Amino acid sequence: MNKSVLMRFFFAAAVVFLLLPTVSCKKKAVIQKPVIAIDTIPEKADIEIIGYDIFTPAPVSFRLPPGSYIVKVSKEKYEPLWQKIEVKQGNNQKIKFELAPETSSVMIVTEPEQATVRFQGKELGSTPVVIRDLPHGEYTAEIYRHGYTRKTVSWKIDSSVPKLVKTDITSNQGTLNITTIPDHVDIYVNNKKTGITPFKEQLEEGRHTIEFRKEGYLPLTRIVQIKRGETTFLRKQILEVKPGNIRISSRPSGAKILIGNKHYGDTPLKLENLTPGIYTIRLEKTGFDPAVRTLNLPAGGNLDITMNLDSNTGGVDIVTQPSGVTLYLDGKMIGITEPDKTNPGTSKIFKVKNLSIGSHVLKITHKRGRPNSKVVKFNVNKGETVRLNNLSLWIPNAIITRKDGNTETGKIIQTLSDSYLFEPQPGVKYTIRKSQISEVKFLKIVE
Repeated sequence: MNKSVLMRFFFAAAVVFLLLPTVSCKKKAVIQKPVIAIDTIPEKADIEIIGYDIFTPAPVSFRLPPGSYIVKVSKEKYEPLWQKIEVKQGNNQKIKFELAPETSSVMIVTEPEQATVRFQGKELGSTPVVIRDLPHGEYTAEIYRHGYTRKTVSWKIDSSVPKLVKTDITSNQGTLNITTIPDHVDIYVNNKKTGITPFKEQLEEGRHTIEFRKEGYLPLTRIVQIKRGETTFLRKQILEVKPGNIRISSRPSGAKILIGNKHYGDTPLKLENLTPGIYTIRLEKTGFDPAVRTLNLPAGGNLDITMNLDSNTGGVDIVTQPSGVTLYLDGKMIGITEPDKTNPGTSKIFKVKNLSIGSHVLKITHKRGRPNSKVVKFNVNKGETVRLNNLSLWIPNAIITRKDGNTETGKIIQTLSDSYLFEPQPGVKYTIRKSQISEVKFLKIVE
């Protein structure tokens, strides 16, 4: 075959190839129905297309011609659902229907009424009680009322028909009867105040803690076991009186505390754990009048008292001439008088306080005195101070040595420019010229 013939062959073939599609397009096109895919929550619900012979569990897919349709979705224990769908040409659809669980209500009734209903951890109130919107299933509730036995009721929801649960509750109470000494004691049952004695109340069966409380008394606790339909007695429960305290102070302190004839100690002092009642307290201290007070210590009381003591003493003020004299009061040495620089030859005031009232003896002494002692009696009145002046002893204060060698001990009364006024013994005085004296030795005041 030559080249021209071969070209004509391929040209003809190409024409035929190009004409083939044109011939095919002249055939009638086939129209496809839209695809509808249906699923449900929960799974496997029954799907029914109203007016069509379609009834099958989901998930399901089928083709429907364009138009409006009613779909019924149903499943046991769920509310049925009717839904309208629109099918359009060329519009495939995926549809998911969700069914609501079928629910019902229950009414709980008790005999007697006014019992508390506890359901799923919550208190719903007192009977009669209605619980709504319960899905299919089995349920329980607890029923209780003060004085009655707790009870559990149960029921089952298996349709939309409401349920009635009716039950009787029985009393579980016994009687508690209490008397006390004293009366009018507050009674607490399980830490809750319930009444006062004499006490008679209904309590639930079981173990209870009973507390007795009254002002001024120690608390008391008892455990009782109450039995249904029986009376439990707690007769003549005796409460112990709460002890009290007394704190005693005095002015001045350090006084003896006497109650009856018993010495409890010295002030200040706190007397503890005393039985309530009447107490007569006596305070004693040397140099003071006794102080007495009667008081009433209440149960559980805390008293704080201060008692003043009146001094029953006096005093004495002593001045001696000269100073340096030893003092004895009622036979006991009490000191030595000191010189008064503002008043030469006289002592400072020697004060003695807290002397008992009555008669006292004062003795003044000095080894060089002539005589070497003197005794004075005096009386002390309550609250007064006696002044003893002019208590004097003749006491030599110098030794004079004359130029001729003779010495003389006596009292230089006055020093002049050229002489001394000298007293060699009480009542004898003369003048000695200084020119006649070789030495003057002054003696210490204190012996």
